[in-house]
Amino acid sequence: MKFTFLLLALGLFIPPIIFHLDKKIFKDGNFKATLGASLVSAIVFATIIVVLRLLNVVAFDTNNTIGVVFRDVPLEQYLLYFSFSFAAISVNSYFNVKFPNNDLQKYSLAVSNLLLGLCVAFLFFGYPKWYTLSTFATLLISLFLIEYVGRLRFMYRAYRAFVLMLIPFYIVYGFLFWSETLLIAKHQVTGMNVVKIPIETYFMALSMLLVSIYMFEFFKSRKAQ
Repeated sequence: MKFTFLLLALGLFIPPIIFHLDKKIFKDGNFKATLGASLVSAIVFATIIVVLRLLNVVAFDTNNTIGVVFRDVPLEQYLLYFSFSFAAISVNSYFNVKFPNNDLQKYSLAVSNLLLGLCVAFLFFGYPKWYTLSTFATLLISLFLIEYVGRLRFMYRAYRAFVLMLIPFYIVYGFLFWSETLLIAKHQVTGMNVVKIPIETYFMALSMLLVSIYMFEFFKSRKAQ
């Protein structure tokens, strides 16, 4: 049990390796872009979790970790942010190569607008709850900047990648919440859970994926100039 969290976080690097062997997704400088984007995403969401920990919104049972912590957050959690972002970009890149058809992109803005409305609703009713507030404020800002400020268009493929990333998401976060390795104060969430995972965590994972893929596309576009 002590090494399970670490192994799950490291296990997220397995799909990128497999995808690269099949379709060489890290060619033409994509590896550096993936690495940089994952690092940016990890820093952003590590900062959020550290703040939430300082506010006593989240807590960790270090008996289920290797015991290395920084700012009361286990090393495995930082690694998870990086490996999840890295895996998300790899899944996105692999399926872009495998299934390049992008006809459904025209519907992505409608999905984003629906999510923006959902964020506003959750913020209106759940703003006193720190975990809810941080989750939907992050997603709201991410969606607005990508769809209405940025010029890169990739959202259909990002949503597709998120659906696929739900498989490792359930494995990792299912363990964290079922084993109570990760604990969230009950008064800081809406109380809506799916498979014992707070609904906010799903949307936080979506934010992480969007930030990582946006940064990946940004680094790629800079390289192409």
